[in-house]
Amino acid sequence: MCETAASIPHKTIGVAVIWNDLGQILIDRRRAEGLLGGLWEFPGGKIELNETVEDCIKREIDEELAIEIEVGDHLITIDHTYSHFRVTLIVHHCRHRCGVPQPLECDEIRWVSLEEIDQFPFPKANSQIIAALRQS
Repeated sequence: MCETAASIPHKTIGVAVIWNDLGQILIDRRRAEGLLGGLWEFPGGKIELNETVEDCIKREIDEELAIEIEVGDHLITIDHTYSHFRVTLIVHHCRHRCGVPQPLECDEIRWVSLEEIDQFPFPKANSQIIAALRQS
């Protein structure tokens, strides 16, 4: 029996495009052993019950990278279906306020310019974020 779109798990994710004062964006590389392992991504995580997108992004960035950010304008919302799950990515521009990013839940972190970003392999859903960044 085929799975319908309604029967596969759906996650809503708050995603941060974190800018520093040099106009660079923070990206992190997923751990090799996990889902979409070894690919780069914009940091963020699952929105908990009764949590705003902004609160989720701040909490996730604190937990994953141990830095303080300011959540800014909404950039784009993306619905994407992978083979085993569906995601809704709610993406916000963020500003790095303080702290040195630590790779607490990922293999590696980098500050990159928008021009350099194509050198890093991202999951499919992220290509729309990169396209939106180029237009903004």
